[in-house]
Amino acid sequence: MPDSTASFKKISILKRLTMPLSELEVYYREQRRYWMEQGKKLRHIRSREAFYPLFAMFLKIDRCFRKQTIKILGEPQKHDGQVIFACTHIGGEDLERIYEALGRGCWWFVGDPCVLYKDISGLLLHINGSVFLETLDKTDRHIAYLRAVEVLNGGGSLMIYPEGARNGTENIPVWPLFQGTAKMAMEAHVKIVPVGIEQYDKRFVIKFGQELHPEDYDCAAELTQTLRDALATLKWDIWESEGLQARSSLPEDYGKRFVEEFVHRIYPWDTLESIEATRFHDKTEMVQREAFSHLDKLIPSRENAFLWSNRDYEHTGR
Repeated sequence: MPDSTASFKKISILKRLTMPLSELEVYYREQRRYWMEQGKKLRHIRSREAFYPLFAMFLKIDRCFRKQTIKILGEPQKHDGQVIFACTHIGGEDLERIYEALGRGCWWFVGDPCVLYKDISGLLLHINGSVFLETLDKTDRHIAYLRAVEVLNGGGSLMIYPEGARNGTENIPVWPLFQGTAKMAMEAHVKIVPVGIEQYDKRFVIKFGQELHPEDYDCAAELTQTLRDALATLKWDIWESEGLQARSSLPEDYGKRFVEEFVHRIYPWDTLESIEATRFHDKTEMVQREAFSHLDKLIPSRENAFLWSNRDYEHTGR
């Protein structure tokens, strides 16, 4: 990592409030790099969890103001100790709704913070504990990984989105995953809890999966694939709970309306182009599509939902 400490200059809070967002993104990226080069450690890793009740109250007020509801499928689960909550990512207020549903505090791993650099939510996240990064910057990604491991080694827990981008496809439950989540878990010896979420207008449906213990896996690739299968099954469980229907029964313009709704939901955080640029692209993605072509003749069910990680199938309710 080339030394950038000589060029970084601290800017006052008042001046930062008037800076354009593009300049703020550069400033905070350079600040993270500077702090890492200077050996600055994260502070109050565990004690920040005490802030959760206040943050959760703020999230509940926000949800009620938006007239949104949360439904948790399955039996209530309590996850004590250190946990990496690995969540699917659909955009909108999915981070907020999952965090409220967790019922406990943890740090957030947030890519491309955008307006969070300037609004009250960003301040709350800073107090709560967060690891920010610009996903297209390789150095920033590396720093964020080191910070996340520092959180875990310091006794903290983490909420992360291993898809690396919001998933707005009609029929792919989970994008291919980055291996970073599995590597963090294996390096820090912390269990993973998969979390699936889906949004139906103003209703959020969430389901928690079974714990994954890194010591049960030989490598990060194996744990990553198991995690993706678990997340896909959770999404299928949610879809199935809302009802399934054939593509032929949907309106002709369903696909167009679905995309328009998703674009509206992710604004101003993302665009379809930025999602395609930041999500993980498996080098064997196209080869796998051909290899799984036989699934076109297989009827999907809960038991084989994981097989559709790269495949197209229809569900209702969005």
